[in-house]
Amino acid sequence: MKKVCIFCEKWASGGIESFLANILSNIERENVEIEIVAACVTNSIFTEQLNALQIPVHELSGNRNHIWENRKQFWRLLNERHYDVVHINAFHAGSLYYLKLAWRAGIPVRIAHSHNTALKDGRLARAKRAIHAIAKLCYTKYATHLWACSEQAAKFMFQLGERRYEFIPNGIDTGRFRYSEADRVERRAELHIDDGLIVGNVGRLSVQKNQKLLLEIFAEWIKKYPNSWLLLVGEGEMLDRLHEIAQNLQISDKVIFCGNVQDVESLLCAMDIFVFPSVFEGLGIAAVEAQASGLPVICSDRVPSEAFILPTMRKVALDAEAPQWVRSMEDAADWKGDRAKCSEQIRKRGFDIKDVASHIENTYKYSI
Repeated sequence: MKKVCIFCEKWASGGIESFLANILSNIERENVEIEIVAACVTNSIFTEQLNALQIPVHELSGNRNHIWENRKQFWRLLNERHYDVVHINAFHAGSLYYLKLAWRAGIPVRIAHSHNTALKDGRLARAKRAIHAIAKLCYTKYATHLWACSEQAAKFMFQLGERRYEFIPNGIDTGRFRYSEADRVERRAELHIDDGLIVGNVGRLSVQKNQKLLLEIFAEWIKKYPNSWLLLVGEGEMLDRLHEIAQNLQISDKVIFCGNVQDVESLLCAMDIFVFPSVFEGLGIAAVEAQASGLPVICSDRVPSEAFILPTMRKVALDAEAPQWVRSMEDAADWKGDRAKCSEQIRKRGFDIKDVASHIENTYKYSI
């Protein structure tokens, strides 16, 4: 029985948590005992899923900013639980310090897994970038495995030198995201949208995901195509501000805030175009899911190339004016392919969650 510690800074409802929940649901755990450790645990749409799998979640201090207390409690946990594998899921290099603690504790398999390509701007951005650069330089060496969801994510997180990283796709359940005409009809009926065009976006409502720009693009779009709606799926710190922006743009009656939902796949079926203007992405798992659902995807040029799986996905410069985004959306709206076939194409490209989970499971079991 191999004992595995999966660490992330915060357990909530974000992309890292979605990835981990999907992986854990597809790992054969007969000979693997898995625990999740997080500095902070909050309400999550994935908690019920973990409970069903009987996977415990250990919270450290309860606050990501209590760095020394978190490290102290993590060290204590390492010595109590005697893990065989520590799998660090990081969005900044500061998390790699936990690899050093795992090395000191004699844990043989130490995985550093990068899920990010940039740090957010803000009041302390310069200091955070300096700390990130120092941590990247000092702690990469303590990893026995370097994993990343894209080349950009690897270069951002690790001091590579002569070392190589392994590309680990952010896998999805391709069968779950297969386009369904029945789901499309049902969800559009619930939304009271029969023949209108639906522009969609899935992601945390945040500066990074850039729904502010999406509202401006949609305001331009609706001038030409008034029988259109915008679906924003997700929650986040920008919710109130986005409501305010929609009101100022006089499009509130055409914007639907859906919140976090369990059946995002059916909402993707209801959409006609997926717009993803992120400021940065580790990979862009929502764009992969949208492609699996057969949606044409318009994304910013900050989304890594690994997310461009099907020819239905195209990019626009992040700083492009709204009319340029609208022109790309118009081109995308003309696509008349078979949406139901797209999920199988995604599977063949190696993005199916079962294949990704099998690889991770084998690393947990057989790397020692």
